[in-house]
Amino acid sequence: MEQLPEIILIDDVLHTLYTTPLLPWLRDQDAPPVFDQRTPSCERGYIGSWTIRDGVLWLTGVYAWRDGEMTRLPDLFGSKREVAADWFTGPLVVEPAASEIPGGALPKLKTLFVEAGCVIGTQDGFPDAEHD
Repeated sequence: MEQLPEIILIDDVLHTLYTTPLLPWLRDQDAPPVFDQRTPSCERGYIGSWTIRDGVLWLTGVYAWRDGEMTRLPDLFGSKREVAADWFTGPLVVEPAASEIPGGALPKLKTLFVEAGCVIGTQDGFPDAEHD
């Protein structure tokens, strides 16, 4: 089943994010939080919202449930309103939001390459072997 994607704001344009950059942080916790799976279309149990600002990847929101209680970003990061994602290194695959795609056009995927939370390059389409 297709999973609900995360979202990311890049240059004031909302994109669908087909990467889950919060997962490495979650896995690195001494007691990783376990989120309720409230729908089969979101097996990871949360949706993150992100932004790229000044070349840095920021986590700006987390929407999840744990033990029947709503969990937000401050619940995971000690009352912070946003967090620089310095734990994440890897490709981010994004697609412009449907509202940004001209009628009848196919969406164009883009890959942003991130190292320790900083965008170090971009490429149209999926990452190639050169960047793996």
